[in-house]
Amino acid sequence: WSGNLVTAKNWEHFWLNEGWTTFLERKIVGRLNGEDARQLSCVIGYNNLGEDVARIGAESPLTSLVPDLTGIDPDDSYSRIPYEKGSLLLYHLEQ
Repeated sequence: WSGNLVTAKNWEHFWLNEGWTTFLERKIVGRLNGEDARQLSCVIGYNNLGEDVARIGAESPLTSLVPDLTGIDPDDSYSRIPYEKGSLLLYHLEQ
């Protein structure tokens, strides 16, 4: 799977693996089921991102694309944010 082809320097760059994987997964959905299905998946992901940002707090450093995890266990920082922000960045670049 694409996320395993590259190892990030540290957990702060987790989005590189998972953002690409989420983006590519949605591209595949679009090819198999049509662009509307891809767009629906993007909207659902965007809504999930909003829910996680609201839960964690918009001002939390854990909502940034590359969070500073100094002194933080990466397991404690887990959310859908790196998946969706990474994917949305790539989607934006694609447009």
